[in-house]
Amino acid sequence: MKDKTRVLVVGLGSIGQRHARLLSERDDVELHLCDPVVEYRSQTLAALKSPSKAEYSEFSIALKAHPDIVFVCVPNHLHAPIGLQAIENGVDVFIEKPMSDSLETARKLLIAAESAGRFLQIGYMMRLDDGLCKLKDIVDSGDLGNLIGGRAMIGTYITLLNAKNSDRIERPNSLIIDYTHEIDFIRWFFGEVGEVTAMGARLGDIELKPYPNIFQMILKMDGGALVQIHMDYVQYPQRRIFEIYGDKGTLSYDFMTGEIRYFHSQREHLWEDLSVQPIMERWDDLFRKEHEAIFNARANGASPLVTGRDGLQALEVAERAIAKAI
Repeated sequence: MKDKTRVLVVGLGSIGQRHARLLSERDDVELHLCDPVVEYRSQTLAALKSPSKAEYSEFSIALKAHPDIVFVCVPNHLHAPIGLQAIENGVDVFIEKPMSDSLETARKLLIAAESAGRFLQIGYMMRLDDGLCKLKDIVDSGDLGNLIGGRAMIGTYITLLNAKNSDRIERPNSLIIDYTHEIDFIRWFFGEVGEVTAMGARLGDIELKPYPNIFQMILKMDGGALVQIHMDYVQYPQRRIFEIYGDKGTLSYDFMTGEIRYFHSQREHLWEDLSVQPIMERWDDLFRKEHEAIFNARANGASPLVTGRDGLQALEVAERAIAKAI
């Protein structure tokens, strides 16, 4: 019988609880949990399909159980310290996005992982999203022609409403660091980022209002395309859209509804057969795909789906944008 992978989930907020719940469905996982908050551990245990092997309040003690891989789901400023401690103890690491809250600590984490030969994957699971994958197939086919630009938009006040701590409210630029997802999948489609311009503000008659709560950046890609990213902690309910412009056609994707529109210079129309389920209906499946990608890569000695260097690049663009907006 195949040995089970001993997985330690550290941080049992909303994302950590989701990872733990879905990992508990797998018969190839021995699940361990770690969080200092008793309530979060209790909530997680109640949601599991199969019981965890052990629960801990301290990460240093949890490491003594010799996990094979640690899932780091703690607040952003703890990503690098927890990841480094795991790597120093000979453990592979999956880190929820972003890789860290600073470029300096992210570099230290990457250097440590590469020096130790440890597996390090960053949680940009949108690369596995059904809709984005359909768009990527069309772009890679050349049917859009030369890519000239694009636009990514995320509006998500609900992120603040659902947060289990006040980090996003108290820490400046949490919006930009939180949604480096957009930077990552733009790099996936368009290649590396050249120039960056940006502007931010705090706007709206709303209760929860970190600084900034609205941010826009324009990226000039190395290939010449101009791509805009709009993000805000204002819009409710959540909206998320991605558009790609080529000299032969345009693709538009609404993550929330699953609708994909494909406008071609010779045949403008909506391709109904390209559309996918609304994201809330497939959210768990997206995480399951991410888990499968992690286990397959580790088993085959392959590179992670999203490497530490990918995570570093996304964070680097975010920090350049923040610096430009000051």
